[in-house]
Amino acid sequence: MSELSRQVKIDLQLDKDIQSQVVFQATDRPFIEIIEDLCELTDLRFRIKNKALRIERDTPYSENYNIQFLNLSRNSQNKISVATDVFTKNGISNQTASHNDNGSNSSVSVETKNDFWSELETNLKVLLAQDNEKQSKQKGSKSKESSTYSVHKQGGLITIYAPEKTHKRIKDYLARLKRASSSQVLIEAKIIEVTLKEEYRSGIDWRKMGKRGDLQMNSLFGATAQKSKFLDPSDAQQGMFSFGATGTTFSAILNALQEFGHSRTLSSPRLTVMNNQTAILKVAQNQVYFRMNYDKQFSTTVNLNNVSVSSDIQTVPIGLVMSVQPSIDPDTGEVILFLRPSISRLNKSIPDPAVDIAYSSSTTTSGDNIPRTPSMIPVVEVREIDSVLRLQNGEIGVMGGLMEVRSYQDSSKIPGLGDLHFVKELLSSTADGDTIVELVIILKATITDNAPAPDAADVRLTTDYVADSRKWDA
Repeated sequence: MSELSRQVKIDLQLDKDIQSQVVFQATDRPFIEIIEDLCELTDLRFRIKNKALRIERDTPYSENYNIQFLNLSRNSQNKISVATDVFTKNGISNQTASHNDNGSNSSVSVETKNDFWSELETNLKVLLAQDNEKQSKQKGSKSKESSTYSVHKQGGLITIYAPEKTHKRIKDYLARLKRASSSQVLIEAKIIEVTLKEEYRSGIDWRKMGKRGDLQMNSLFGATAQKSKFLDPSDAQQGMFSFGATGTTFSAILNALQEFGHSRTLSSPRLTVMNNQTAILKVAQNQVYFRMNYDKQFSTTVNLNNVSVSSDIQTVPIGLVMSVQPSIDPDTGEVILFLRPSISRLNKSIPDPAVDIAYSSSTTTSGDNIPRTPSMIPVVEVREIDSVLRLQNGEIGVMGGLMEVRSYQDSSKIPGLGDLHFVKELLSSTADGDTIVELVIILKATITDNAPAPDAADVRLTTDYVADSRKWDA
């Protein structure tokens, strides 16, 4: 060591407790690399200060690390259940259904738990335990101090007491953790209803869209069955069912959809989501209805009926509810999305039959003519997708195929004369039929290092339509 410092003309300071011996040979290598290798082999550390090289034993020391993350834990649950068994209640079969063996139920459940600080502490324990185990196995080691840590969640500070080798591993781990956990993705979506033309009543021709220059089609419906690839476990998740298109611009896809019918945008949500965090967007109107509770008791002592009627308020969202969770790979620019958009629409309302039953029972027993108030139960039309997508940074994915038949009936007449019974058929006309509506979801994922800057549409919205004297700094 002394000879090396003399050749490079640098002052050398050695710790008095150093007793390590090692055989080391190097040729035409930088001086600093040789020092690093020697210190790693002999459990030493070095510092360069004022043109002096100081080498000492690698004893534990404290260092603070700044990790800023929210001091909270998040749990989210998503579930889709389908029950075609008339004996089921809320997707769960009762004893009658199990005995008759005619139940048919399916469900998909997703549960996510995010506790950043708890997982970080678990990983720190593993990293430090490896260092402590190695120190305990070293023969002749004078240092019996164990590596420890402390976490201040509110301040976002971590204090590590460990040797320099452990600090290097901790720094590399925290740097990777910071980059992965702070990554975020901008999700832009358009949910569109396309009223199909007569020649496209069977659905949008996605193969025709795939011939566009800026779209790529991926539609593998029968390849799996034809080649019997489902027998191969390696292909269990490949080619089973792929339906959609990809591109780089919304306008190209929207223009292509116009060829198949009249399109109407239901919603254009846009939100920024952090890596592996669940975000929920809800743009809906809560439709209110009432659940009736009717209780009738008869007393044999006084020969009197006791009727109790109450109602519970129930709500169902009519509109858009979308849940999205991204998994971002900053190195490859790949985004895996768990996506669940749910679009509901009020189809009609039907009266609750319990009201008529309660009314008939009340009028029979009391003889009073109690006024009847109908209770209307909404019939909700729901279209939703629960899927996992893999997109590249800035790529657009298209999901379609959710079709619906809507009936219509139009009537026209001449005001006044059209109401006369003997000329009504001559001066009025009616037309009925049905239309096919297909739901298309366009999604774009863009990885952003920082918060995305507002675009021109956002700035115009805040300056032209918001009565606020404060300016929007783009």
